[in-house]
Amino acid sequence: MIKTICFFLLLLTATNFGFGQSNQFIYEYRFKSDSLHRDQSDKENMVLQISPHGSRFYSQVKAVYDSVVQATFKKAVFSRGNHHDFTKLKMANVKLEVVKKYPDYESTLKTSIGNTRLALRNEKKLNWKISNEKDQILGYTVQKATTFWRGRSWIAWFTQEIPLQDGPYEFSGLPGLILRIEDSKADHSFTLVAIRKNSAENKADLFINDKEIEVTEEKFRKFWTDYKKDPVKDMRQIINSPAGNIVATITFDGKTYSNDELLKASEKRAREEIEKNNNFIELDLYR
Repeated sequence: MIKTICFFLLLLTATNFGFGQSNQFIYEYRFKSDSLHRDQSDKENMVLQISPHGSRFYSQVKAVYDSVVQATFKKAVFSRGNHHDFTKLKMANVKLEVVKKYPDYESTLKTSIGNTRLALRNEKKLNWKISNEKDQILGYTVQKATTFWRGRSWIAWFTQEIPLQDGPYEFSGLPGLILRIEDSKADHSFTLVAIRKNSAENKADLFINDKEIEVTEEKFRKFWTDYKKDPVKDMRQIINSPAGNIVATITFDGKTYSNDELLKASEKRAREEIEKNNNFIELDLYR
């Protein structure tokens, strides 16, 4: 693994980090969703996709899931299909996405509350304190830095051997790529595990699209409060719409649901998730 990453490092450096193309830095994201059970954790691979115009940070699993589901329902509109089996399709645990625009690294946090896609733009700069402490990660010399962000204290390790002032999630602004970052309670951590080249780049991914509602932090909290009161409001509206009536039954986990059954099951699951998923990475937004 170390030799592979070093090879890519040399290749990227020789081509000014391939800024004519797109480079993917794969991070393992470990997180503890329930603050009452910190002995339990989950993990999911995340992609930091670098391009000449900016970066996009998203879940690998969610990218695959969304692609398959969108293609399936698009096909259903034309074929009038009324049953779709998603039993074998892995669902993502991480719904958030972060895009940053170069050269100022203005970031936008994109996430969902229910079926509502929200976009929270951030122009604040992180206040980093860089120490002289150094270590080794994946064969790279890394240096320690700390900051306070989204209600949490963070410890980062960055390397100047990869001269990109970027990193996972909303983190940026250090004189080198962040290889690892963890909050002080070890509830959330991102660790680089691989580097890949990818010629594909979609500049439109760096902007807020027409399906996303741009919100302030105050409005975000209002959406969250309303969702906790009625977590299936959006789904109910979709099911009762003409487009929602196209699909008659859906299968998840080997069980087939009608629209009404799906609504009830979804409400039950949503309330259970609200109860146990109480340790968001953005502590200051889910108050």
